[in-house]
Amino acid sequence: MPGLIGSQGVRPGALNMNRVFRALRYRTEQAQKVTYHRPAIFDTDDYGVPSGATATSPEILLPDLPAIIRPAVTADYQQQKQGSNIIGAARIYTPNITTIKNLPNFDQANNTNFNEIEGWDRLITNYRTIYSAFTSGNTGSPTPWVNTGGNTPESDGESILISGASTAVTYKTTGNKNVLEADRLRFKIKTNDDNLVLASVVVTNTGAQTLTYTPSSLTVSEDSWLTVDIPFVSGTSATSIYQSGTRYATTVAGTSFNYETNLDTIAFNWTGPEGDSKIVYLKEVEFYKSVSWHVHSLKDMTDGYIIFDCVRTRGRNDSRRRAYS
Repeated sequence: MPGLIGSQGVRPGALNMNRVFRALRYRTEQAQKVTYHRPAIFDTDDYGVPSGATATSPEILLPDLPAIIRPAVTADYQQQKQGSNIIGAARIYTPNITTIKNLPNFDQANNTNFNEIEGWDRLITNYRTIYSAFTSGNTGSPTPWVNTGGNTPESDGESILISGASTAVTYKTTGNKNVLEADRLRFKIKTNDDNLVLASVVVTNTGAQTLTYTPSSLTVSEDSWLTVDIPFVSGTSATSIYQSGTRYATTVAGTSFNYETNLDTIAFNWTGPEGDSKIVYLKEVEFYKSVSWHVHSLKDMTDGYIIFDCVRTRGRNDSRRRAYS
């Protein structure tokens, strides 16, 4: 980080990393929010080999970890089968572990499975937004946001607002909306109700094929944004949504979904809201292509920050992926 961490290093505690992250994020976009991922840990057999049958520690999938990523090699295009394995390396800066554990999803009072960032944990970042559902307004023909029940969806310039006794809202795309390059779906949801249950999210392509995400008994916390960041890939049978450190197992149905077919609609289904004073907010709905960095080693740890050396063990060459699909 030129001007922040020089070749001579810094004294521990000399940097206010929260201030650094805010400054870099809003002024230069060098800092960003990444998704922390640790795969499930399975029980072992008598030989110490993971059995793959019983997860003794569940998958951890936690969005909104602040980080600064300094790639050494973003991609060197070593080609392997199916257009995969574009390998790279990066140095990633995060706040110190005390600051991380003050973040809602990482707080050990709520999430006893997270102790620290360990070797080969993943830090997932947005490499490129493939498609973003605009939420700064709700005008046009046809109207992009249409609700089921309740009042006509409105916008506050940042979010879509759905009020009244609604049960769902659907975003309708227009034109050629191909999202083949995307491999993750991200959005934020909030409500001023205390009994809003997010029932499902359904992605439909123009071939009427659906991909349905169904979280288990997820009541969205009142007056607090919930960030959802889930995989958008075929063959996935289960994933996770975390809220304040609690995991909500989320099933995925739609293994025959054709990703080469254009995106048609995104539907958000829920139960609970009643009356005009109850509002559901949605924003930052996007399909994006991710880069997954795996923690290879711990470079430095101070009172102010942690530095990880990370490697990118798998990537995609989209032109070949499209040709091979």
